[in-house]
Amino acid sequence: MRTAILTDFISHDPAYSLCSVVANQIKMLGDQDLTLFVRKGFDPADAAKAYGQYRQGAPGGIVVLDPGETGSNVVKVTPDSEAEIVHLLEQFEQHLAGIDVVLTHDLIYQANMWKYHVAARRFAAKHPKVRWLHWVHSATDLGTAKATGRYAQELRGRMPGSWLVAMHEEEINRKGGMFGYERDQIVVIPNPLDIMEDYHPLTREILGDKAYAADILIVYPARLDRGKQVEVIGEIGAALNTIGWATLVLVCDFHSTAGDKATYRDSLKATYGGFMSFVSDCSRETSYRVPHKVIMDLFDYADVFIHPSKSESDPLIVPEAAWRRNALMLNFDLPVFRQWDGRALFGKFSSNIDVTSGQPGETNTDYADRAAYMTGLARAIAYTVQQNPILANHRLVRQTRSLEAVRAKALLPAIEGIRAWMR
Repeated sequence: MRTAILTDFISHDPAYSLCSVVANQIKMLGDQDLTLFVRKGFDPADAAKAYGQYRQGAPGGIVVLDPGETGSNVVKVTPDSEAEIVHLLEQFEQHLAGIDVVLTHDLIYQANMWKYHVAARRFAAKHPKVRWLHWVHSATDLGTAKATGRYAQELRGRMPGSWLVAMHEEEINRKGGMFGYERDQIVVIPNPLDIMEDYHPLTREILGDKAYAADILIVYPARLDRGKQVEVIGEIGAALNTIGWATLVLVCDFHSTAGDKATYRDSLKATYGGFMSFVSDCSRETSYRVPHKVIMDLFDYADVFIHPSKSESDPLIVPEAAWRRNALMLNFDLPVFRQWDGRALFGKFSSNIDVTSGQPGETNTDYADRAAYMTGLARAIAYTVQQNPILANHRLVRQTRSLEAVRAKALLPAIEGIRAWMR
């Protein structure tokens, strides 16, 4: 499928939100046959800096359009306007040949784009199989179409073969009324965030394009000594999945390539492999360890940190996870964790310290019903991530506003859906 993005950009300004929206759309559609339209004056060096990866990987490339005279975002109809519109139409005929879907940005809204709008409608009338998705990046009504004089009639109502984008449900009726679109001619596509933009490349590789969908992501950096009790996290994760919280556990195993550590990993995979994965399996580069930046990135992406270890001195991963705003669940049977009392959830997981004396020894917790106990802890975690607004918003952004979420759940379905409609 061939896709185009139509803008009148003359530069890429990362401080201008519309530029960021388009850059993120390019990231989401970079594996498509994608063409980006910009306006005459767009600096090629700026294009290479802003869209370099896209330019190298996509066959469509960047196409510069010449709309003729442009004003200071006011409609200005001149004796040359018709010739400029005809010239724009000729450019559309040349560069939109074979395009299936065109994504436009403020085409039907901004005064500077009124000639593009007229040319696009004339093109749409001649090429009814081309589909159009219109983004309007404002809540106001500029009245652009009414200000175009003799062209106003051409710009009335819904453009043939087009759908209007609402960024969220609240603006559906307002924007539909402003531009003449019924509810079934409006699609909801949130503007995404590249929440992994500053992550280490290995982090992006580890997370892939599916982790965003988890209701709860638990990250546990640990050398695979059995005293780390990874199976406890597996039991809690299994209980979370059972009670309806789609949960992934990512174990950042390091220095664990052989001996009992490998045996331990194999047993964990056999029991919890449906939702538990190990960083060492991601690639050769991650098989022994990953940079500290990757651990901090993963904590940033995650929701909950569970530390059931039986023996620790001053575990740095607890404040690291706290700094990245993870909910904490710690081992009450290990006294070092008590310093977090009042700021963490606790479970009793036994330890190599005698809690009655604080000296080396053992504290062994027996469970009348171990599965029920772990389910209770799972419910406490579910309560925390649902009722704490910071944790709830973190999950909401990941699941609904990340590039991966918007691409999979909104943008690609909209593009494919309108292309298939009335084919």
